[in-house]
Amino acid sequence: MLSKNIRSLREKFGYTQAQVANYLEITASAVNQYENDARPIPAEVVSKLSLLFSVEEYDLYQDNPQQQQILSAFAFRANELVEADFKSISAFKKIVLNYFHLSEALSNE
Repeated sequence: MLSKNIRSLREKFGYTQAQVANYLEITASAVNQYENDARPIPAEVVSKLSLLFSVEEYDLYQDNPQQQQILSAFAFRANELVEADFKSISAFKKIVLNYFHLSEALSNE
């Protein structure tokens, strides 16, 4: 499921394997192997991908189409981005997710 979700989210966001590889500071070949379940994905890579795709790490392991649809609202199309933008975008997404979780927690009190 993890490999499938990584590929699906990468494609929804319009990122190439090379762009994701540059963000992760690995090779495009490694990203390809992760997406094809040909290589185990290290925990630190999963953490970075969760920030890039605005998901909780746990969600990358789940099969939840509704969650994926909601997350695609955060998609930034990659065709206008330079490589340095990926780190800024993932930091912004982390702030948005933290705000979302805080709002949920406060509304449940």
